[in-house]
Amino acid sequence: MIPGRRPAVWSRIDWRSDQGSALVEVIFLMVVLMLPLLFLAGSLGRLQAGAYAASAAAREAGRAYVTATDPAEAPARGASAAELVFGAHGFGDGQGTVRVSCPVTPCLAPGGTVSVEAEVDVPVPLVPDFLSGVVPTSVTMSARHSEAVDRFREP
Repeated sequence: MIPGRRPAVWSRIDWRSDQGSALVEVIFLMVVLMLPLLFLAGSLGRLQAGAYAASAAAREAGRAYVTATDPAEAPARGASAAELVFGAHGFGDGQGTVRVSCPVTPCLAPGGTVSVEAEVDVPVPLVPDFLSGVVPTSVTMSARHSEAVDRFREP
């Protein structure tokens, strides 16, 4: 081979026929690799929002319950506080539930505790309903919180 000259094989290759194929390959790889990653990030973000919603709903429902002045209005206050939290995190009516239990009777006895369990059904985004038998279309997130009733509360 003489320095500065191309081999005969290289001179017969038509390099112009390969123009623009890198763009097609990059777009194909972006679709194949990035779409699943975006789906995963969106799903994990929604599940994290559900975990935060359940935790905050249990905490706020417990606080609203134990600060009620009238024991008859305490359940409504707790449910209302939980619904506000669920709504603030983007969950509609019926997606979240709250259960309150008290180890002692009456529930708001001074020095007692109130236990609250909150659950929220988080739909997994972009999963069609016909796949419900194969993959879960929703995940239930739950949280528990115990709130102390003020020791110096008037009975």
